[in-house]
Amino acid sequence: MAGLRRTCIRLLCAAALSVSASALAQKSPPRGEQLIFAINEGGSGNLDATEILLRYEEFVKIAEKALGARLTLVAVRDIQVLQRSLETSAYALVLSRPADMLAQAVRDYGYSPVAVSREPAYCLFIVPKDSPLQSIADVHGKRIVTPDRYAYMWRIAFAMLRDNRIAMGKENVRSMRDQAAIAWSMENSFFDVGIVASFSPAGRTWEKKGGRVIATSPEVPNTPVIASKKIPAAQVARLSETLIALDSTEEGKAVLKRINVAAFKPTSPKVFVDLLNWLGPLEIVKEQ
Repeated sequence: MAGLRRTCIRLLCAAALSVSASALAQKSPPRGEQLIFAINEGGSGNLDATEILLRYEEFVKIAEKALGARLTLVAVRDIQVLQRSLETSAYALVLSRPADMLAQAVRDYGYSPVAVSREPAYCLFIVPKDSPLQSIADVHGKRIVTPDRYAYMWRIAFAMLRDNRIAMGKENVRSMRDQAAIAWSMENSFFDVGIVASFSPAGRTWEKKGGRVIATSPEVPNTPVIASKKIPAAQVARLSETLIALDSTEEGKAVLKRINVAAFKPTSPKVFVDLLNWLGPLEIVKEQ
């Protein structure tokens, strides 16, 4: 009888340890696994990798504290590298100004939304003050300059033109890597219409400098943060709460200012799926 009792006690202890270990596994990523936090500033900024790492250093520390895990910060400028890494879930966390690739990661690759910038984001069609163009309908047949082909703002502009029965592939379109260069080329009359993001320096200052905006897209996600399945749901929720609360303290506001985000707000997978549905499939377009 005593032997049977000792056996039962050992079994109960083993079961308790098993449950405890399972709970710990749900709370933290596997020990020793490298968790990469990737940052993509897109074409709205001109920062190099070192500048990005320095800018986001304090922000990453906040994420580490919320997750209870060490993060390796990586700056990603090549969108093809970003695409491949999202497909394979190589990045545990990603913050990106452009949202279309992250939207695909949420829809297709098992990533979860953490938060997005509270600042509304739009694609702007800009023209000089004295331009005769008044609306997107007037863009047909004009010289257009856009961000890189297939970049976030390019895809939004493509959808806007498509909705107005203008085929970008049949227009006189040139692309540039940096949106500051787009604004400069517009100021010097190299093009008739420019495409920029509202959250870029060019987009923020164009009208203040006397230029005009003749078309504005629907609001789109701005600077989302997403998490892979490597991060358990409870930790994703805690990180979301932490980022959303950053603007409630002076220290948090200072960190946000450093990364050019006023504040974060909650979001949902539907926001990203709706974006992709509107953008439509990526179409290959040759420059004229």
